[in-house]
Amino acid sequence: MRAKASDSTAVALLTVLAGSLLLPLLLVGAIFLIIGLNAGSGPGAYTVIFAKAGDECGAQGQYLDASTGKPLQCMGPGGFRTASLEFPGFSREQNDDVRHWLTTLVEDGGLDVFDHRSVQAKIDGIAAGLPPGTRVEPESGATKIWIGAALTATGLALVSGFAWQWRRNRRTGY
Repeated sequence: MRAKASDSTAVALLTVLAGSLLLPLLLVGAIFLIIGLNAGSGPGAYTVIFAKAGDECGAQGQYLDASTGKPLQCMGPGGFRTASLEFPGFSREQNDDVRHWLTTLVEDGGLDVFDHRSVQAKIDGIAAGLPPGTRVEPESGATKIWIGAALTATGLALVSGFAWQWRRNRRTGY
């Protein structure tokens, strides 16, 4: 039995409809996967970034002048940002301890790479000793990864189902 012209039109319309639904499903799934896999790769709340005046800054981290250790004002995502040497969850004494440590290192003739590492190690040590409820943990991308994997897997399963049905119809001459 030969297929009617209206049957081929219906198949074409269903193919366009399936493609218009599946392509966004696969694209959104891939975007969620990429975002989820990249979460947590940037600087965290306890990261010190030593830069020069005029450098761009990111949304996270504390930006300090590479030679003086003073907080930098910089342009970044969302506009102008003023850095301060205050870390989330740190007490006033702990923040003062970090400032004093920086002042002591600068008095020796400026900051070098080893001083930068020393300051970061001091901050990491204090942050590691914070009680569980006060420490700011880096964002995990696990939820976004699961959403992206589910959307992508659903899209691929639907694509393979359509391909299997198309192949079956092709063999039977429909």
